[in-house]
Amino acid sequence: MTGLKALRETLYRDEMAFLTAVDYRLSCLDGVQHSHRIAALEVVLKDSASRWRVSEVSGKPGLADRIDETVQLAAESLAAKEARSGELLADAWRHAFSMNRDPSAAYRCAVRAVEAAAGPVLTPNDQLPTLGKMISVFRDKPEKWDFAFTVDSAVEPKKVLLQMLQLLWTNEYSRHVDPGVDSPLHVTQGEAESAVMLALTLTSWFTSGAVSIR
Repeated sequence: MTGLKALRETLYRDEMAFLTAVDYRLSCLDGVQHSHRIAALEVVLKDSASRWRVSEVSGKPGLADRIDETVQLAAESLAAKEARSGELLADAWRHAFSMNRDPSAAYRCAVRAVEAAAGPVLTPNDQLPTLGKMISVFRDKPEKWDFAFTVDSAVEPKKVLLQMLQLLWTNEYSRHVDPGVDSPLHVTQGEAESAVMLALTLTSWFTSGAVSIR
C-alpha cells in the first residue's frame, strides 16, 4: 500500500509520467475485448479537449496526438490497404505522433513509404530503388507518366509533383553529417510531422493510380 501511494503521488505530480502510465496500460489491453473501456477513455479525452486521443500504435491501443479526424482516417485507411508502403507509413506515424517519438525515424520511414509506393511506378525495374533515383528519372522524362491533374494556367502539375518529391528527399539531412559546426544533426519534431503529412499525400497518389506509366 505504501508503494501504491508513492506511485499515485508520482503520477499525479508529473503529467508525462501519468500519461506514460496510461499509454502503457492501454498497450496491455486487447483492442477487441476491451473496446468499451477504450471507447470510454476516448470520450473523456475528447470531452476534456485533450491533445491526446486513443489510437492504434504498433498494432496496440495507445495515446497519440489528436490530429484532424479526416487526416487520421486517411492515414489509417492507407496503412491498412497498402502492404509495404502502408506499414512504413504507419511506422512513420507512430514515430511522429505517439508518446514515444523519434523524429529522425519518422522522417526516414516517411521517405521509405514513398519509395515503396513510387518505385513500381517510376523505376519498376530497379532492384535497389531510392527516392533520389526516382526523382532523376522523373525529372529527365516526365512525359513518360500521366498525372491526374491537368495542366493549369498558373502551375504545371508534374513540376509540382517533382518539387514535392524533392522537398521530402533533400530535407532529410540527418542521413549525412554536415561538416558545418552549426548544422543540425537531427530533424526536428516539426520537420518530421510535415514529412509524414507530405508522404501521406505522395503515397496515396502513387498507390491509387493518380500517377501512372503512360
